[in-house]
This record gives sequence, C-alpha cells and structure tokens, in this order.
Amino acid sequence: MIEKTGLNIVNLKAQRVNNFSKFNGNKAASPIQTKYYNLNSDNIINYYQGLHGIKTAKTIAFGQSLASAFRELNQQMVTCQDSSKGMKGEPVGSRVDVSRLVNVYSEDLPNVYDAIKTNIEVSKTGDSIVEARTQLKKVPNGILYEMAVRQPRKLDEKFDRDLPLKQHIEITQQPNITEKTYVLNTKGRLMAVVEDGDTVLLTNAGRFEKKSKDKSQTLEIKADENGNNFKAFVTSVPAVQKRYPKPSVGEGTEIVIGMEDGRFVPEIIDSIETFVKKVDNGEIVLDQFVANPDAKNTQLAMLAGGFGSRAEYTNASSDGIFHNVKDGAQSTKGVFRTATGLTPMETTFISLHKAGLLDCSKGKLEIGRNIKFYLNKSGINKGNGGFTVDLYNKMEREGRKSLTLFPNDSMSRLPNATKTMANIMNSGKAAIVMIAKEIKSDDAKGNFGIMKISENNEILEFAEKPKVIPAGYEKNGKCLTNTFQFSVSKEAFKALSILEPYFPIGEGKEPRDWSKTFVPILMSLTQKDNIDEITSDIVKIVEATEGSIPKEVVMDAKKTLGEQKIIAVPTNEPWADCGTLNALYHTTMQIASGAFPLEDFERKHVLDCINTQTGFVASTPEMKKAIEAKYDINGEIMAVKKAKKVKSNIVDDYIEKGYITINEKQ
Repeated sequence: MIEKTGLNIVNLKAQRVNNFSKFNGNKAASPIQTKYYNLNSDNIINYYQGLHGIKTAKTIAFGQSLASAFRELNQQMVTCQDSSKGMKGEPVGSRVDVSRLVNVYSEDLPNVYDAIKTNIEVSKTGDSIVEARTQLKKVPNGILYEMAVRQPRKLDEKFDRDLPLKQHIEITQQPNITEKTYVLNTKGRLMAVVEDGDTVLLTNAGRFEKKSKDKSQTLEIKADENGNNFKAFVTSVPAVQKRYPKPSVGEGTEIVIGMEDGRFVPEIIDSIETFVKKVDNGEIVLDQFVANPDAKNTQLAMLAGGFGSRAEYTNASSDGIFHNVKDGAQSTKGVFRTATGLTPMETTFISLHKAGLLDCSKGKLEIGRNIKFYLNKSGINKGNGGFTVDLYNKMEREGRKSLTLFPNDSMSRLPNATKTMANIMNSGKAAIVMIAKEIKSDDAKGNFGIMKISENNEILEFAEKPKVIPAGYEKNGKCLTNTFQFSVSKEAFKALSILEPYFPIGEGKEPRDWSKTFVPILMSLTQKDNIDEITSDIVKIVEATEGSIPKEVVMDAKKTLGEQKIIAVPTNEPWADCGTLNALYHTTMQIASGAFPLEDFERKHVLDCINTQTGFVASTPEMKKAIEAKYDINGEIMAVKKAKKVKSNIVDDYIEKGYITINEKQ
C-alpha cells in the first residue's frame, strides 16, 4: 500500500499530533493506534490508514481479556475422576468451544474486520513451549475463529509471530446455528470438530462447508497440518490381499474384556454385542478358523478401561461433558467405528482369529462362551499391572500357562507376530514376549518408547521417547517400539506375587504398572545374577526404602522364573496406536488410502464409505450420504457416530447370566 502511494516513511514519521484529529475520526481504528509516541512501522501504516479513512481491524475492549475468557469458558481440562471411588483424575485434552465464543462475543464485533485477539499456550514440554495466535474476527459472512499454532520456542525466548506455522484452523460461522463447533487440543495437536446431531465430523487437514442458501446458517471449516507424514488419498483401493490357508477347523481359547467400573462400560459391552451380531447375520465373513495347537494354553485378555484416562471427547462442550459422573453417553475412541465398519477392538479380534487363538466364526463366537468380562469394582487404582494381576487371579483356568494382553485402542493386523508370540510363550522359555513394531528412527525420536534387543531377540533395554536414538537401538534406519501386545507366563505372575507384598502403597503411587514397574523388575530378575544388585534395582523401581525388601524374597522370585527371558517379536505388519483421536483419525485416513490390509467384507464397506475425490471418510454408507448432502467437502474429513447411551441394565443382565466376573471393594 505504501509503495503504491509513493508515501515517504521518513516524512510520515515527522507527522505530529495535529493530524490525529482525522485519525481519531476513524472509528474502526485500534486504541493502540492512537498512541502517537514510539511510532514503529506497523503504527505508521495504521496511522496512514487512519488519515485516509481506510477501515482497519480493531481490538475490542471488554471486561476481561480473551485469554481469560478462554480459561473460563473453553480451556477447562477434561478429567476422568470419581473421588468417591478413589480414581485418579488425569487431564486428557482441552477444547475451545467456538460456538460459545461466537455467541457470547459476536455483539462486541460490530464492524467488518473488527477482531478480538490473544496468544494462548497449546502445550509445554521440558524447556519448550508451543503457542497459538488466536482471534475472533467479524468477516462478511459471519464470525471467523482462527487459531495459528507456531513451532515450539524455548521458554526463555520471546514469542515470535514470524515463526513457521505448525497448524492452522479456521472456523467461520453465524451465531446461534444448529451445529456446535470446537477446536480440540489433544497433546498439542489440534483438530476441528463439528457436532451435527448424532454425527461428529473431525479434521486437521481438510475443508468443508455447510450447503445453505440462507447466509444466516453459514458454517465453514478450514484446517491444515504442516509436516503431515501420513499418506494422501489414492483413487483406488488395492485388490484382494494375500489370503491365509484353510486347513481343518480346530478350537481356540477365550478372551476376557477387562474393564474398570466406569462410564464407558455399557458402551463397550454393547459394541462387542454388535460385532457378534454382525458375525451371526453374515455381515462379517472370515476365513475358516485354524486353531493354534497351543491356543488353549493361554488366556487372552483385552484392557478396555472404563473411565478412560486417554479417551478424548468430541462432544466436549461444558454442557456435554459429564465431569465426575459415570452415567451418560459419551464419544470415546474405544467404540468409534472406522471406515471398515469395525472398532479398533474388533480389528484385534480378527488378528486373533487369523492367528488361530480366538475363533470368530459364525456360530462359534459368543458372549458367555469365548467372550467374557471382568469388572473391577474395587475402586483401587493400581495401574494397568495391578488391574492385570487382579484379572489373572480371578480368571485363571487350570492348564493355562500364560496370559496374553491386548489394548482396545490399537488398530492392528498382526496375525503372524501374534502366532509367533504364542509359540514362544508356550515353549516355556519366556517370562514375557512382546510384539515390537518396526518404525523409522526419525519417527521414533521424541514420540515412541523403543527397545534394544540382542541377536536372539532378548530385550536388553528400553528408552522412553528419546530425542536422540541411543547406540544399539537402531538397525537399518529403524527402531522397535512396544505395541503393548504381550504375553506373560504364569511363573512371571508368581514371581511378582512374591515381591508385591513388599511394595509401598501410598496416595498417588501406582506400584503395579507394566511399563513403570513390572517389566523393569522382571528384566532385572532375568538378566542379572547378583541378588544385591537386583534388590537395589527393585527398591529404586518401586520407590521403597532401603532394606524394606528382604533379599531372600528377591532370591525366591528369581528362582521361580528359572531361565525364562524377556523376548521381542519384531514385525513390520500393520499396527497403529489409536490411543488419541488424532491417531484414530490418521489411521482412518490410511485405511481409506489403501495403506492398511483389509478383509473382503471390510473392503466393500470402505468403498461404500469413502469419497476418493474429496477425501471424505464416514463410518457407514448412510452417514456418508447424509453428510455429503449437507456439506461441500474437500480434504481429509472423518465422520463418526457419537457413542449412544446404552440401556442401563445391560451390565446387570450380564452379571446375572454369569458372563461378568466382579472384583468387589477390598
């Protein structure tokens, strides 16, 4: 603008106070623009705009800052807590309720391009911080909410608005529209969310706009994530994947779904019930089951949680969240159905079927037969290790040599690795066998816990999210990460039970956790011979006092394990941790792009649920049709159903039928 008018900035700096009478006449000018002292380049341009009556954005003054409004209305951390049951509340995500901001502050933006601006903290790790410039702005077709996230800066450095963008999200809408809109912050990654009735639309790399001739119903979303490593859409889905042989039918084992008594339990049970019905009515058709000869030697278990400390909500408005209340429908990743028509939990069921461990054939898969439930109502939170020990003690069957654990929030097709894991465990040579996924070393840095293994695949060391890959962890540019799919021998459980009475239990401590305590303890017991050294390791791991764990007890635990080791099963089969909505979103995009192997019934479902031209992915063909009729879409958009409220007596019914084993208060 200055170059076009030929204005001399030096001369402009010499302009004095008498010219400000014209400047102040421009009501669109910011209050800061009236400060004629300390004229910098930005203020000079603003001053020039004022002189010539050029409309500019202004910062609206209202009772409290926008940052305070964010804290009050929108930045409350979502917690999973029930103090009466002793559950530990954990922050799992925050959200900006854009709908509420637009409704509350729209009248403070009387003129086009008026704006309310601030910087807010998105995440903080160590000595670095990620911040976002955010604003509400009056634009011709409504109110624009914008959040521009910068790359991390050091805490001792000043905020720099010229730093490259990490993410950028824009939501434009009129006040009081039917749909609710949010920006969800999950561990520093942002996602735009729209609640449209019972459907939730999510994106961080796409655009969609409500189809409406009535401008009062404007709703438009634009989102992009720089540095996105996930594959873009392709225009076709791969042909038939490699099939597995079909020898004679055998018998598998059973799986126990372990749940902490909480708000998601009915939804989880209902989700599995739906899967069984789909198998029975022929909607899900699998290869003929081929039993692993040692299937009956292991007890399968899946940890499905209950309150869900990692479950990030999409219906995250202040009136939609049920803080400290276990009843009420919620949107949780554990029961979301992807474009395959399956939840992550059900995808694991299919891997177990293909590995010969769980028979998911029509007429063979049945709740109460080979699917059972364990409900922990003790109200004692002792970590996932304690939960597993309790489950194992309650559900142990005669002749079982091990317990094999799976999470309910990973999307995986690991039949070969799962089969190998079962075979190694049944050989009696392992205390723990872990499936380890090969990932690129660059992807592992700062993101994944990795392991160092020997030539015979014994796990020697773990490194938790290292910024630099330590020596010995990398091979051919790849590292191994723990998938939390592992098998534990009955001897390992016995060794832990010998030691456990000597673990300190204090408020806030979780002495029974696999990654923090149990695995490090078992590694020391299986790798070292010096009892003094092992005892010292255990004391440090569980934060006990010196001398509180007798050496003879440690010796007894070691003797129980014999020569068993902790073994890894490296694999490059498809696996994705869907523990956050962002992870589930990107995995869904991989499925739609053909980067994930599918069964025949899944492939048909995917083809009916995706639009390869626009990038839209829905959970069902019906949802796809309904959303595309309402929105113009371009980019990676995922639509899922909210978790429905399940009949309240589903748990009681299953308890009465004997399908649920309960661990009552101790």
